[in-house]
Amino acid sequence: MRSFVFGLIIAQVFAVAIAARAENTVGVITEIKGTVYIKRSGKGSWQHARVNMPVYAGDVLKTGAKAKVVVWTPNGRAQTLGPNKTVSIVPVKGARDSIWREIWTSFVGRMKSSFSEESLATVAAARLPNSELDKNHLTLLSPRNTKVLDERPNFVWSKVENAKGYRVVVGFFDGEKRVWETVVDGTSLKYPEDAPKLKPDKVYIWQVEAIGVPGMSESAWFSVLHPAEARDIRFALQQLRNRAPDFVAYSLMAASFLESRGCYADAISTLQAAIKQAPKQPEPQFLLANLYETIGLTWFAQRTRAEARHWLANARSLGWQVAATR
Repeated sequence: MRSFVFGLIIAQVFAVAIAARAENTVGVITEIKGTVYIKRSGKGSWQHARVNMPVYAGDVLKTGAKAKVVVWTPNGRAQTLGPNKTVSIVPVKGARDSIWREIWTSFVGRMKSSFSEESLATVAAARLPNSELDKNHLTLLSPRNTKVLDERPNFVWSKVENAKGYRVVVGFFDGEKRVWETVVDGTSLKYPEDAPKLKPDKVYIWQVEAIGVPGMSESAWFSVLHPAEARDIRFALQQLRNRAPDFVAYSLMAASFLESRGCYADAISTLQAAIKQAPKQPEPQFLLANLYETIGLTWFAQRTRAEARHWLANARSLGWQVAATR
């Protein structure tokens, strides 16, 4: 099936007036230095361009002296416009589909959803939970109800007050057979090399029991991707990283792509790294909160949304709510 892979054709002009408007996003602004303006298709006025604004066919970008703007496109390329330039944005017909189009579609769909008016209203209403995570309740953190790339995943859970240690058990989802069991003192554990190899595409249950605290245990499921599929995903992520203008832009694309593959744990760890690097940017927080909801970590989702609302004013200026309704 033929599909459209959009790109940017940059041409220097002095005055551009294009009435046509594409239905789909042609690009997203990922970096701005200096003064950059954008004029929407069919509009007569210029407005300041902002990072993470969507760009549509028929829009016009204009840069001032010593300015620069970088636009990420669906084919995985970052297009850079230097100072004192005016460009028109037009769609280019592609001959075949690509992994980049798939990643792009996944990314844009999730960003439109996350930055819709409904989502923003939810964040605005969110309040930081009154207390910290309940240390009298055991919570499995990762891998939690997800597919994983690593055939020897790292298990992580919350600390329980007065626990004398933790019994970790891995077994099949559809049977009573235990694959592996151990007792540890800490709250994380890498599945060891000498443990039985986990079979790809099989659903496993892992359970943690807090020793010395009666009735304190929790279970979650995970499955290991087939090596060929995991290899393809890693290759796509590496290519995406090589083309990304910065780590935050990469993390948003990568997390959306991983989510579309059901790899929620890997998507979450990618977004957590982005938030650590850029704590004031709300986009990773929005997506992370959605992922927490997906895997059943409601408290974490509420906390993340509460943190994101501090940057809600900035989020409203990003233009994703416009993208969701255009």
